[in-house]
Amino acid sequence: MKTIQSIFVMLPFLVSAQAKTTEELRSQNFKKYAIQSAEINYKISGDAEGEEFMIFQDYGWKSLRQRTMTFELYGISSTQTLVELKDGDFIYRISEDDSTYLLKKDFKWSQQASYKQPGEVSEAILFSMGGEQLPTDSTLLDKKCQVWSFEGKALQELWVWNGLVLKRKAKLGDRLITTTATKVQIDITPLEGIFEIPSYFNEKK
Repeated sequence: MKTIQSIFVMLPFLVSAQAKTTEELRSQNFKKYAIQSAEINYKISGDAEGEEFMIFQDYGWKSLRQRTMTFELYGISSTQTLVELKDGDFIYRISEDDSTYLLKKDFKWSQQASYKQPGEVSEAILFSMGGEQLPTDSTLLDKKCQVWSFEGKALQELWVWNGLVLKRKAKLGDRLITTTATKVQIDITPLEGIFEIPSYFNEKK
């Protein structure tokens, strides 16, 4: 799957008074996950097919997620793509078609990490999303996962290992789509520049 390469030049991030970058969160010793860095490959199945890729460093504060998914819509094959970069509280949805990005901010992880251990952070967030942890764990790729269910929501089920989602079941309209990890590598060294936005990209207003 195509990734953003190191030839791209970092686009300066504008920092608000509240939102924090990876560097700021690192300096405060906040951790999103218990694992420092990892790369996860997923297969998409069910009422769609495709692949997803996620890589992170700095205990999850800096990450890249890419997804390509194909499904039938009114008898016509439709493909949905996602490229998302995260830098601390900042989320960048990248559109390679028109060289733009949509900027959002998400404070819930850093707020929880300011006073909770990594394992407690993900549990608190899943609970706030309406999740219920099932009493029995399940195993995927030899990793013991907590299983969370979400009654009456588009998100149906998550399998979580060390705060990382290894399996996800979700509804897209009347379609049930399952995203399952096929390979997990931890303690990796990401390619230089993989978390950077091309300098010629513009923010979408």
